[in-house]
Parts: sequence; C-alpha cells; structure tokens
Amino acid sequence: MPIDLFMTQLSPTMTEGKIARWLKKEGDELVSGEVLAEIETDKATMEMEVIDEGVLHKILSPEGSIVPVGMPIAVIAEEDEQVPADYEPEGLVMTAAEVANDASAEEAVALAAESAPSAQPAPMITHADDDEHALNLKPAGIFNADGEYDVVVIGAGPGGYVAAIRAAQLGFKVACIESTHLGGICLNWGCIPTKALLRTAELVNVIKHHGKELGLGVEEANPDLVQAVTRSRGISEKLNKGIGFLFKKNKIEHIEGYAKFEAGNKLIVEGKDGSREVTAKHVIVATGAKARAFPGMEVDEKVVITYKQALVPTKLPENLVVIGSGAIGMEFAYFYNAMGSKVTVIEAADQILPLEDHEISKVVERSFKKQGIKVITGAMVSSAKNVDGKAIVEYEAKGKAQSIEGDICLVAVGVLGNTDHIGAENTSMKVERNQIEVDDYYRTDHAGVYALGDVVGAPALAHVASHEGIVCVEAIAGMNPHAVDYGNVPGCTYCQPQVGSCGLTEKAAKEAGHNIKVGRMSYAPNGKAMGLAETEGMVKTIFDVETGELLGAHIVGAEATELIVSLGLARTLETTEEDLAHHMFPHPTLSEMIHESVLDADGKAIHI
Repeated sequence: MPIDLFMTQLSPTMTEGKIARWLKKEGDELVSGEVLAEIETDKATMEMEVIDEGVLHKILSPEGSIVPVGMPIAVIAEEDEQVPADYEPEGLVMTAAEVANDASAEEAVALAAESAPSAQPAPMITHADDDEHALNLKPAGIFNADGEYDVVVIGAGPGGYVAAIRAAQLGFKVACIESTHLGGICLNWGCIPTKALLRTAELVNVIKHHGKELGLGVEEANPDLVQAVTRSRGISEKLNKGIGFLFKKNKIEHIEGYAKFEAGNKLIVEGKDGSREVTAKHVIVATGAKARAFPGMEVDEKVVITYKQALVPTKLPENLVVIGSGAIGMEFAYFYNAMGSKVTVIEAADQILPLEDHEISKVVERSFKKQGIKVITGAMVSSAKNVDGKAIVEYEAKGKAQSIEGDICLVAVGVLGNTDHIGAENTSMKVERNQIEVDDYYRTDHAGVYALGDVVGAPALAHVASHEGIVCVEAIAGMNPHAVDYGNVPGCTYCQPQVGSCGLTEKAAKEAGHNIKVGRMSYAPNGKAMGLAETEGMVKTIFDVETGELLGAHIVGAEATELIVSLGLARTLETTEEDLAHHMFPHPTLSEMIHESVLDADGKAIHI
C-alpha cells in the first residue's frame, strides 16, 4: 500500500515550509537516514531525512512550493508495487493558495500537523534572515562551467586538504594542487613537529625540577638534540603519508606543482614535467603563509632564522635571541631553554603573549624567568643581522638604544599570506597586504574563486583554516552552513605552562561595555595538580553580570590547551554561569578548577 509523505514540522514554531531542493527523484530507492529534501522555514534551512523506506513514486510538491505542515508532499511505494493512476493521498490535499483562502484551513493544518510523521532534522543554518546574524556574501558564480573538476584546491595545508576531503564527501570530483608536502606548514614545519619537540622539553624539565620529589631516581637529563629532531621529522613524515592515504580513499587527485591564474579564467600548473591547464568549476586558494620579517631584520637562514630553520638545528646555540613572543616565539624559547641554550625574548608590546589576558601573560612571564629565560618587553627592534657569524640585535627600550648578541636570532613576528606568485593580478580578487578579501562563505570578487586559511588573514591558526575549508565547501554545495564564529576561536600556546583561551579578555570585555564579574582558581590547591607536580597556573572566567553569559575563559597551566575546549563549547552552546555552577565536575581532575573559578565569580568557591 502506498505511503503518504507529509510536510513535517521540523521545529516547534514551524507552520509551513518551502521545498528548496529534492535530493531524490521519482523512481529512486529510499534508504532510512538518507537526506530526502531540503526545507526552508522562516528561521532555518533543514534536511528532511528518509524514515519510510521504499521507492519515491511521485513528488506532489515541486521545488519552490510552499507547503503547510501536515500537507502531503510525496508518495512512497514499496518496490515493484503498482500504484493506481488515480491514487490520491489521504488527508488535506490543498495547495498553499487554497489554504490561504480557506477560513478553516489554519485549524485543519494544525490538526494535521499533530498526526504528521516526525523527523529528525539536521539544521544547516539558523537565523539566516536575522539582522543580527545576516551573512556578508559576495555574488556566487562558476570559474569554468566546462571544468573537468568540480572543485580544485590550491594548497594541501590544514585548510586545503580538509576542504578537498569534505568536497569529495559531498560527491564532487576533486583535485588538490600541492608543490611540496601534503599537510602544508602545519603538519611539516609548524604545529606537529613543534609539539614533538616540546614533549622532549617538557620531560627534560620534569626531571630537572621534579625528578627527586617524584622518586624518579634522576635529577638531571641529558637531552639528545639530534634524536629529538629526528623523532619530530618522523612524525611529520608519517602524517604526511596519512593525508596521501586519505586522498586516495576519497578519490582526490593530487596534482604536484605550482598553480597560477592566467587571463581568461585559466589555471595553469607548473610541475616537474612542464605546465598544464587544470579546469574547474570552483577553485579554492589555500596557499597558506610564510614567516614575516620587518625592515631591518635580515633573515639569512643561517644566523638570523625563521621557524623552519629552528625546527631542524644541527647543533644547540649557546645563546638564542627570539624576536616576538607570540605562540611561535614562546614555544621555541621554551624548547631551546630546556635543551640548554641561554634564551632572551624581545617583545614590542608591554606584555608577552600580547593577545592573551594580562593576568595570564604575567603567570607565563614569571615562569619563564624562573626557568632562566630573559624577557624584555616594550622593546622595538630596529635591526637583526649576521655580523661576522654572530646575531646582533639592536632595539630601543625605555627610551634607550640597546643591543644584544646571540649565536642565533629567531625572527617570530607573525606570518604573511602567500599571494605573490599565484597570478592574483590576472583575476578580480582583491588583495591587500598579502591578504585576499573574502565574504562569510570565502567567495572572492572573482566568480567561482574562493580563498581561506592564512591567506585571508588572522587568526592564522590551523584549526581556523580547517573550519573555514568545511564552511566554504558546504556553501559551494548549497548547504548554507553556519559562518565561522571568529569571536570564539580557541587560542593555544604549548610551552610550559600552557595557555588556552577563548572569548574576550578582561580588558576587552570592559572596553566592550560589559558589566563583568570575574572568577579565578589557582592550580596550587587542586589535588590532581599536586599529584602531577604541576601546581603553577590558574583558571580565569569572565561573565556578564546581567545575563550570566560566559564572555571569556583563560587558562594557564598544565593541560590548559585541552581544558579550554570545554569552555569554548560552553560558549558555543550559550551556557550561562548558572549552568556551569550547577554542572557536576569529576574528582580528582584539573577540570574542577573550572568549576571553582565559575563559583568564585559569585563568591561561592569552596576551596579558596
């Protein structure tokens, strides 16, 4: 017997829905859990999933139809079932126009909605028409309508390779152009190998500072720089091969070479075997970034170096000068100090980790000084150069010109988007200061060309690029995804003590006009922290007094980069101070400090 499929009430307030797109056509087999159609309501675009299996016999409401909840929209038949030609669904067989003209229709639709089958919708975007969440979008378009590929991604870093895989999952024919290493800077020369080196440094410091109290029987480590570097390179190589496997699994073609746009909507790839044109309906630029150096910083990659050379030292410098105290600078300062170098960090701002909350930065600065790292803030570097094989850094601090000598100087003052050699001038893309202008779905001003990751500007973080890649591709597929919330990007620094943060700093919250209350909890009295011999650090939570909104969260100490995830999720879910206060945290854990910090904001902390 045929099954009538009704317009389902996909949200509590939904009274009608617009058939945006049928993902199945008449005659298709329907399998439970598959997406049958996309339905637009006044607040969201939702996916209607298949519940009753069979064959889609007849579509009653074509794309574009506005259908009241409870009205039939299709007929499902069993396989090989013969449905009479004059079959009509039971219930309210009315058009939307007829409903509008029928005085009793509203009541009838309400009754029908009560008996209509329920579904489990997968929301795709909410509040798309709400002024507060209105999307900033450029016109959509196609790069090459006759393209061999649906999507071509330039760059296989964390933004590019994730975008490529998601595009393949959505059924697109995909190619990814990458000249060197799959995984980009992050996997090969950034996030991953540095974390491997930092693990070595962490264990060296555990032995040095806590070996005796932990009963390890050893109080001095003898770190092997070459072995530590070899291990880090091996991990990068393994993950590089892993991405190659994922490309094969998802049928993504890896095109080796350098991509460049040419006039007439052409994309040319220069490879080891010459040049070729690659045609695509959509092109995503994910070319990443390179190390920045300000005027006067003469990087020669031998004495004045960037992160790439810092990752593969052949010998340990006796004296290392680090210019810049962002995450890159601080992590290398920590590593080289642990391995035995004398380290000096020079920062132009009045605090290290300039983007972090001031209290959090102070904890790290105190810790670094205890470890023997010299920190100079408020210092403007005028030059850094190789003079007779030594790094000479000149700077001004407290109104005085000063200089410092090191065996090596690491320049860690940020990154610059890789836009110089992609032929952007042959497109309509807007590029300013090596940054490509994009909208909320990463469309550029050139039809069918998108850009994401470091090449579109700060925050230059791997997890941001990956998230942007997914949003970009799902938008290309017409799925209307949520735009990235740049106000809730987790920031992580992996030196010891670690730093994890999300949302506003205390200073920023006040400047934004919030009436705030702040909670704090030290690591020192926490039982788990004592057991780990990691009692240095604190948790800081910032709330809006009137609404209870968690405006910002900041953690410095052991496993801060893991702990911050829960508070970032709390912000995403719009969890309030009251919700967090009433949540039960397990004991003994470091996470209990989050609870105590929340309670402290209201003067109710137990262990302070």
